[in-house]
Amino acid sequence: MNDDLGNLGSALTDLVSTLKGVVTNLSQINSNILETFPRVNGTFTLSAATTTVVTDGNVASNSIVLWSPTNATAALIVRTNGLYHSANTSGSSFSMSTQSGSATSGGTFSYVVINPS
Repeated sequence: MNDDLGNLGSALTDLVSTLKGVVTNLSQINSNILETFPRVNGTFTLSAATTTVVTDGNVASNSIVLWSPTNATAALIVRTNGLYHSANTSGSSFSMSTQSGSATSGGTFSYVVINPS
């Protein structure tokens, strides 16, 4: 019976060692993902204009901006005015414009910027 407990103890020690290695590897994978795709995010409110410039120094010329309305006004603006990401200014900002050409205000949005390599 003592041999069974000794074997169990060894098996548990091996399991713990293996799990520590898994945690280390997952941590490295997470670091690599964050290095490749840094978290660049924020919020903006539309100004009373057809185009709103959102200041963010992390924007590159080829940045992809993903945005989401965060209030009912914003959802209505997207639906009725055709809000879209219209331009990037490298190192400075991105612009959101309305397809309808109507000035809009009051819509709040959250965004994430992805900078492909």
